[in-house]
Amino acid sequence: MQRKDKALQLFSNRCNCSQAVFAAFRRAEVLDEASALRLATMFGGGLAGAGGGMCGAVSGALMALSMRFGMGGIGELANKSKTYELGRQFMAEFEKRIGSCRCESILGLNIGEPESLQKARELKLFETVCVDAVGTACDILEEMLRAEE
Repeated sequence: MQRKDKALQLFSNRCNCSQAVFAAFRRAEVLDEASALRLATMFGGGLAGAGGGMCGAVSGALMALSMRFGMGGIGELANKSKTYELGRQFMAEFEKRIGSCRCESILGLNIGEPESLQKARELKLFETVCVDAVGTACDILEEMLRAEE
């Protein structure tokens, strides 16, 4: 199964946007799926479901990039700046394609507020806008990973 398909499957099965992207793109030899899902839980729904922060698909993608390229100790200090640069590239491309990296801006409402969450459900924003954000994050990650190989 392709990583994008895996992310979309996870998202359609009630995982949040961050969980879906991170679990699909984690390094399986380093981190099992259940641990990835646990780690990414807090980053969905505009950070902790508060709705106003960074899109969870972006957070999950940044965690995946960090897992692959990040600094794993003092001896890998150069990896920190490389990872930051990749993160900035990812966010710039995501913003170009989606319009923003912020959950509230993408959805047009703050899902951290109960009435806005209900409206998002009624408008099926999670099945449309959020699915697009998850898919776009996956597409950008695939492009970036290919370029780094």
